[in-house]
Amino acid sequence: MVDEAGTDVRPRVDDAGLHLPDGFEGSGDVLFDGHHAWSFTAEPGSPFVPWPKRMTRWLDGVSQVRVVSAGREVYAGEVSFGTGEGRVRFVDKDGIPVMIDKWGLLQRPFSGRDTRVIEQMVEMTERILEVMEAECGVRGWIAFGTLLGAAREGAVIGHDSDVDLAYLSDKATPAEMAVELWDVARALRRHGMRVLNKSAAFITVLFTSPDGGMSSIDIYTCFYVGDLLHETATVRQEVPRSAILPLTELSFEGRMLPAPADPDTMLTVSYGAGWRVPDPSFRHEPGPEITERFDGWFSSLMRQRRDWERYLADLAQEEGHGPSATADWVADRLAEAGEQQLRVVELGAGTGQDALRLAERGLRVLALDYARQSLRAPARRARREDLPADFDHLNLYDLRDVLTRGALVARDKARQVVYARDLLEALEPDGAENFWRFASMTLRAGGAAYLEGQALSPADAAEQRAERGGGRLHPVDPRVLEGRAVRAGGRVVHREGFLDAAAAVAGGAPARWRMIVEWPTRPTREDQ
Repeated sequence: MVDEAGTDVRPRVDDAGLHLPDGFEGSGDVLFDGHHAWSFTAEPGSPFVPWPKRMTRWLDGVSQVRVVSAGREVYAGEVSFGTGEGRVRFVDKDGIPVMIDKWGLLQRPFSGRDTRVIEQMVEMTERILEVMEAECGVRGWIAFGTLLGAAREGAVIGHDSDVDLAYLSDKATPAEMAVELWDVARALRRHGMRVLNKSAAFITVLFTSPDGGMSSIDIYTCFYVGDLLHETATVRQEVPRSAILPLTELSFEGRMLPAPADPDTMLTVSYGAGWRVPDPSFRHEPGPEITERFDGWFSSLMRQRRDWERYLADLAQEEGHGPSATADWVADRLAEAGEQQLRVVELGAGTGQDALRLAERGLRVLALDYARQSLRAPARRARREDLPADFDHLNLYDLRDVLTRGALVARDKARQVVYARDLLEALEPDGAENFWRFASMTLRAGGAAYLEGQALSPADAAEQRAERGGGRLHPVDPRVLEGRAVRAGGRVVHREGFLDAAAAVAGGAPARWRMIVEWPTRPTREDQ
């Protein structure tokens, strides 16, 4: 079929993405040889939907592709991608089928995982519910996608990848609710569970599954303000308490798990009246009257984290990606100063390539980053090659995490060096403040921070974010950073590119800058 200009307007699929019929609106699912690999939502008036960057690594070979929307087949046909050799297979390094979720993140859906994974998930769910009730006095229930699966079929939803739990808090204020959830997290950690705090009303329990992949169980605080039920940052609606309490039970994967008294009402407020009809591309899109309240009450420890995780995952796949020249610059200067017997603490380690390079140069390294998955591969390589590098997480938007990690790092008897590249321009003001707080804590006994960044105009910062799909970037003048370093107790002893960077922030071409900040050695009590 061609239009009046002779352009082929038939639906098609190619290396670039989906070319949909004119007038297509809404969402759809894409299947490769029957495997559901992606759910998408088309922009109104745009018949072309590009592949997510994270999908392109698998798009090599031949596959029978189907595009389905609202039960209607939009496209079906054999498509050759890339070299056209072999079949397209969406599997990870462990052979586990994967998909790209509605957030653009890599997930391992239940439909492709070992049955032992689901059994373990249910057992972990029961353990968590027991600990919450026995040690914290709160009764949880299955919620959101898990409740949806239980109400529809008594089982997990094939395209889902985790378990959702919720509980109703009777605390009077958000501050008290935050303390309550911290208590829940502490109790779960006492029982050997790994807990990630995502906000003051949302935590996740992480664990390794029998098939080698990671699994997670989310826990949300729910509460009433007057007659309005607040469920995480997606629901603020008038719901009778009788829809929740007293809790009932629903069958889920052969076990009876606690559920709200009226599942239909709870699912309707979350997914709409059509919740019985599967829609893998569904995503909650609450208005500002909900999101701004939750952000004010509970903040978020996940700000732009998904954006940065997507960006780092794409960066790790880029051909030729490796350590920066800055890592060697730092190693050379430390060697010249005869300071090899120290520890380099890298903040914003990203894909971990600079940390590995520093370790290869004989330096002991602690690499920390906000993203959750990007440091797994370099950590495996460090263990395999016996490199002196450790990898862990640090959230500069979480003051509790900054103070705790800063205190632990400061206890190390070796001289410390902080290293950060392309970090300060990526931080919101409170994150930047916590960076200097961390540096002051860890270097106050004497040490230095080696910093590098890219100065951008506001327009270039916005353009780079759009091009690479990462989190927000900010125009940062290193002369302003120098003032913050001084206020944190440091002294800038080396500067590069400051004038070009200042011009860049004022609207000139992007420019890179470097600085070294030293903290003077303070006399010990014995010296005094």
